[in-house]
Amino acid sequence: MQVSRQLVQNVLSAWTRGLDSIQFGLLREARSQERTIDATQSQQEAAMTSAVLIANPTSGSYLPNAHNIATIVTNLQSRGWQVELKLTNAGGDAAQIAREAVAQHVDIVVAIGGDGTIHEVIQELAGSKTALGILPSGTVNVWAREAGIPLDLLHASHVLFEGQIREIDLGKINDHYFLLMVGIGLDGEVAQAIEKRPAKRLGVLGYLLMATWLGIRYPAFRVVMRMGSRAIKINALQVIVGNTQLYGGMLKYTWLAKCDDGQLDVCVVRKRGPLGRLLVIGDFLRGSKQRSQWVRYETGSEIKLYTRKAIAIQVDGEPIGYTTTGATPTVITVVPHALRVVVPQTLSADLFSTEG
Repeated sequence: MQVSRQLVQNVLSAWTRGLDSIQFGLLREARSQERTIDATQSQQEAAMTSAVLIANPTSGSYLPNAHNIATIVTNLQSRGWQVELKLTNAGGDAAQIAREAVAQHVDIVVAIGGDGTIHEVIQELAGSKTALGILPSGTVNVWAREAGIPLDLLHASHVLFEGQIREIDLGKINDHYFLLMVGIGLDGEVAQAIEKRPAKRLGVLGYLLMATWLGIRYPAFRVVMRMGSRAIKINALQVIVGNTQLYGGMLKYTWLAKCDDGQLDVCVVRKRGPLGRLLVIGDFLRGSKQRSQWVRYETGSEIKLYTRKAIAIQVDGEPIGYTTTGATPTVITVVPHALRVVVPQTLSADLFSTEG
């Protein structure tokens, strides 16, 4: 009887230990699954693309595109993006929003607007990990045309989630970055004049009218360009320093420029009379090979310009002042791989030196 009771106790003890082992195993498996779920959620959150969209509600293009912008925000969110649309209230707001996005390590800042909006935003994105995306709704949209981004907002939004991120160069004049080009001389004077007159409201037409009016009368100026050990002296109507090719959506002054080669292209339009100026414009509009006879074409990573008098400057279409005079040069440099941009999967071989 004593043996039987002992046997029963041993069996019960073993059964209890077995249950404890099973429960411990189940608990350990449950905790492991919880850790796996938490890790997966963390990976998904880390993989989410964060984006800030910047738009100017007072621009003429905003209201007609408001519905499309809302649709794009919804589409991006449905793809798992963390998206925030921020509207500007005053000049400088776009730069401030971009600056905050960089500080918060946002993946992409999307500029909704034209080249002027892009120009303001890149001042803050330069040198950061935050990429520039665009939804073009400006007057000319030079960068969109160059990069092959559709001008229709809904079609352009597909580039945001189907495209690729590339690093490109920026130019810099003094402490001012530029994506497209710097114009010194005639076009700088036109940009300055447009900024002060009602013709600005006419967009491209206003620019063309002002360029025609000033272009016939604008006097040539003496400039010395120092590039490395070389000094080039020339009488010029305008000096175009390009990081890209397209100018004003129509012309290609720096037709050999590439945006990722660590170089800037320089096109100096030589002094010409009124008739000669018309011939220059005609050849550039047609993309004629004869255009090279009217200009001096150079490339370099740093250009120092010396002028006897202050000459008007425009940067990406925005007037920024005048050249320095005398012994102090106006310095223009390239900043290689300074900006990350969202571009289509298929890139223009004319603009990019490396394949996508």
